[in-house]
Amino acid sequence: MTQKTDLLLQTDPFDFTAENSQFFIDSFRENALFHYENHEFTKKLWDFFQFHPTSITTEEDLLNIPYTMIHLFKEHEFCSVPRDQVELTLTSSGTGGQKSVQFLSAKSLDNVKRLALSIHQSLGMVTDNTYNYLCFTYDPSVARDLGTAFTDELLTNFTKKNEVYYAIEWREDKNKFELNEEGVLAALKRFEESELPCRILGFPALLYNLILKYNIKVNLGSNSWLQTGGGWKNYEDKEISKTEFRQFIFDRLGIPESHQRDLFGMVEHGIPYVDCQMGNLHIPNYARVFIRDPKTLKILPEGEVGLAHFLCSYNFSYPAMSLLTTDYARLGSCTCSLGGKVLELKGRAGVSKHKGCAITALEAAKG
Repeated sequence: MTQKTDLLLQTDPFDFTAENSQFFIDSFRENALFHYENHEFTKKLWDFFQFHPTSITTEEDLLNIPYTMIHLFKEHEFCSVPRDQVELTLTSSGTGGQKSVQFLSAKSLDNVKRLALSIHQSLGMVTDNTYNYLCFTYDPSVARDLGTAFTDELLTNFTKKNEVYYAIEWREDKNKFELNEEGVLAALKRFEESELPCRILGFPALLYNLILKYNIKVNLGSNSWLQTGGGWKNYEDKEISKTEFRQFIFDRLGIPESHQRDLFGMVEHGIPYVDCQMGNLHIPNYARVFIRDPKTLKILPEGEVGLAHFLCSYNFSYPAMSLLTTDYARLGSCTCSLGGKVLELKGRAGVSKHKGCAITALEAAKG
């Protein structure tokens, strides 16, 4: 069932040869055909547009792929396999608000882990060295099905681990998650005194606000890393540029700017878009991103801002292989050695009526 996709995931995600491009096309055709044959809504949608998965043979064919609006995944549960084949479910938000629920079969779960490892490996972020971890996200032992908790737990597997501290803890007495500020301060002190380097993961606004609130200044060492994700939702008034943030983190925590990376992802799509050393989110060959005019939905040329349309092929249990989002973005280029296009995010279209993981977490931080 996943022969073409297995071949794709064996390739370097940033090696954009004609052969590797064809691997993605073949993988996408394989994935789309599976969902077409096993998911009623997908079949009806593609039949309506008179587009059959077997017609996908070139990059140009991908431009005409039918897409599903992201809000449908927040209002309906879509699954292309029997529920007893679902290994893991992931939700896009915490308490309250509309949720997307992604279903992962054992094979799809293995695929997303493989591609995440490969992408981070290509960016020089995978090592056999041992690290302490400070994660500004939900404790996965409690939030087992929350997308951000799954992501950060996955990211801790790219090195050997000593201590892993999850800063957003479940409070039984309050029946909610809450940021443990004292726990974070204690963890930073332990990690500064440790002979091991540290990796900090999670929401940038939480880390930034805590550093300012307690005037934190520690030296975690030149081998430490920071990987942020989730953006500055609810704290847009305090957001600083990526350049300023990197300098701030170096001054306050001693983490080199070259070891600071941002990650963009969404539970419905599953592909991580990760910064290179120059601070640009690179699009791997495991995905395609198109930008569509919000009025006409026609594909826009590189450099113009519109709605982001994401394609991927790893998930054979959840039919989100062609997803039109409410995120404004544009495609650009980068001068680093990775090559390929980069994704520049430009904000959310309209007023969202649902809460994402980041907003929920930041509300938890407020108490």
